[in-house]
Amino acid sequence: MSEVSPVWRFMRSRSGRGFLLHLSICAALSVAVGYGFYHFSLNWFKEHKSSEKIIALQLVDAFVTNYSAVRAQFGPGAPVPASFRAHAIEAFNKQNGDNSEFRLASVGRPGREIVTPPTDAQMARTIEAFAATPNPKPVSELLDVNGDWVFRTVYPTLAREQSCVSCHNALQPDKAQWHLNDVMGAFAIDVPISPFMRTVTWQSTGIALGLFLALALAGLTISLMHFRQLEALDASAAKLGRTQNFLDNIIENMPVSVAVKDARDRCYVLINRTAEAIFGISRGDLIGKRGQDSSNRETAADLFPLAGEALRTRELQTIDEHVVHTHHNGTRILTTRNLSIPDETGEPRYLLSLSEDITERKQAEARIQHMAHYDALTDLPNRAAFVENLTRTIDAAKVNEETFAVLSIDLDSFKEVNDMFGHAVGDDVLRGLSQQLRALAGEAYLARLGGDEFSLITPNGDHPALAEILAGRLQEAVETELELNGQHLRVGISIGIAIFPADGADATTLLNNAEAALYRAKADGRGMTRFFETEMDSRLRERRAIQHELSSAVARNELRLHYQPLSKIDGEVFGFEALLRWHNPQRGMVSPATFIPIAEESGLIMEIGEWVLREACREAASWSHPLQIAVNLSPIQFRHGDLAGLVHSVLLETGLMPTRLELEITEGVLVEDFNRGLSILRRLKLLGVRIAMDDFGTGYSSLSYLQSFPFDKIKIDQSFISNVKSNSQSAAIVRAVIGLAHGLNLPVLAEGVEAKAQLDFLAAESCDEVQGYLMGRPRPIMEYSELIGRNDAAQAWQLGA
Repeated sequence: MSEVSPVWRFMRSRSGRGFLLHLSICAALSVAVGYGFYHFSLNWFKEHKSSEKIIALQLVDAFVTNYSAVRAQFGPGAPVPASFRAHAIEAFNKQNGDNSEFRLASVGRPGREIVTPPTDAQMARTIEAFAATPNPKPVSELLDVNGDWVFRTVYPTLAREQSCVSCHNALQPDKAQWHLNDVMGAFAIDVPISPFMRTVTWQSTGIALGLFLALALAGLTISLMHFRQLEALDASAAKLGRTQNFLDNIIENMPVSVAVKDARDRCYVLINRTAEAIFGISRGDLIGKRGQDSSNRETAADLFPLAGEALRTRELQTIDEHVVHTHHNGTRILTTRNLSIPDETGEPRYLLSLSEDITERKQAEARIQHMAHYDALTDLPNRAAFVENLTRTIDAAKVNEETFAVLSIDLDSFKEVNDMFGHAVGDDVLRGLSQQLRALAGEAYLARLGGDEFSLITPNGDHPALAEILAGRLQEAVETELELNGQHLRVGISIGIAIFPADGADATTLLNNAEAALYRAKADGRGMTRFFETEMDSRLRERRAIQHELSSAVARNELRLHYQPLSKIDGEVFGFEALLRWHNPQRGMVSPATFIPIAEESGLIMEIGEWVLREACREAASWSHPLQIAVNLSPIQFRHGDLAGLVHSVLLETGLMPTRLELEITEGVLVEDFNRGLSILRRLKLLGVRIAMDDFGTGYSSLSYLQSFPFDKIKIDQSFISNVKSNSQSAAIVRAVIGLAHGLNLPVLAEGVEAKAQLDFLAAESCDEVQGYLMGRPRPIMEYSELIGRNDAAQAWQLGA
């Protein structure tokens, strides 16, 4: 609907209706003024014209009287005065014509006139009326004479002298005789008044219209001012109404209880929706009622705790976390603020109460507090809670000069549980283990530090004997065998023990030493228990130092790539495998067997693996001969990040042809998360790179993996190759793998070929490719410059028989 026009709004308003009434009054007043002016002008005309006529008649009478006095001088034939006067007036009228503004006539009585009779019946009636009146007076009136309005004044003519009577009788001997004071006729003066009336009419109309317009304009101005004032007031009222509605909506929908009570009579004035919801009350049952009533006393105590205190002190009263029992929602925890609101005299007028229901927040805080200190999977205390408890235990033991033990517990074969049965089963194993440990721990403080690592603080006692007994009970109770889908796996726990204060006087040292003992227990075999020894600490420190130094190895340019040739069985080199080396300024060359597991465990393998891939591809792209380049990938790289995207970007960045890149993976890629690993391998395959299965035969289900994904090559682990001449089982395994690969149309590469006899055996079994010290050791790429075409003398390198 379109907006109402301002004119229509004005006409519908009180100002508009008042203006219409004003217009009607102005119209009536203007008509009255115009009409009054019209009549005033006519009356004025009559008065002034009458005066003029009297003067004219007086002049005529004076002239006739003078003529009567001198008539004898004109001889006996001169006309009598009456005839002279009539003829003179007639001549005057003829001279002025019909349009004269002044018409004079001397007429006699009807039937007895001497010269001029009355001009019309009205004049005749007027003269006869004079005759019938003892003392006749002049008569003035407006007449319509032949369609023309005239102002006529008729003056009676009386016989005042005997000579005049005698003269008239002589002139009319055959008619009734005249006597003194008889009305003999009349003087009639006709003044045409139509032009004057038209002028007066226009003037009256103009005055009325002007007055109307002036009054209307004044009224319109006042009405518009009033209308604007009304609109301003209406706008203010509407704004005030909107503000009131806004405040009502805000108060009604505030997430806190709002209640207001009259401070004088203690009656409830306002209760919002939240108050109804929190306290389970109905505002209709309370508004206007007193809080002191017996039925409302409990509600008043809930809504206005310490109300009297707020009224007495006239200050804000805060009641933190008080409990209210509701019949509909149980026990609630509230925070309430009471405030006395004064009137203009400063005396308390209202009492305001704001209550916030913090029950859910307190529960959430409790949950967060629990989550901050307890493990979500097992509901055992976490590392932070364990460290806090360990610190308190140490402080108490120092005061009481007591001793206790810290047991660091790790589940054996947990990675195999996840790999074989999945993470869901692994979580079930951890939950079951935590329940068993909790049942056996007794008064000991048990916590899960992360993954499959638990820790336990024993009670004070005779240590290390008590710790050893407890560790033995834990291992016996926990060791079990899992079976799922026909597969069996025995799991148990390894335990490292540190004793306070002998093995550490603070929480960090004690826990680190227990972990060092655990590392020794796992290194010595599964299901073992080891107490901390001094050399364990040095090993742990060494491991952590290596991790710290490795974290900055890429930035400090300490990593190097060595390249080992990949050869056909006839000795032709077709590519190189990039092998990582670390040259530490203090340690010298660090073995990959030392730092690679640390890199994978700490996650540094992600940065290092990216560097290896980029550096190997950059180097291979610079070769004149398009040899292949093989790069090893860690299973960690498949778990995190976008490996396929990384390979794609490196290929684009370095310009290396995808067909020249071969990525080597182990079975762990597919064991850990088969679906994710298979998806990433397929994306890599779409890039055009080659995928090789490394260390084949050392995993769990290699054959199923060969069936699931079209690998480009199988690499037989060197552990089988090294014994082919001395161990018939190794020879049989190698022979079977080669036959299997050929059956799948896959080339086979044998790793670790170091002797001529091994090469001969592989050639006899139709192995396709070989790699090992016999063909070439891992060296810097410049030592193989001829093979990669770095100079003009480059030539193919053939291995001698």
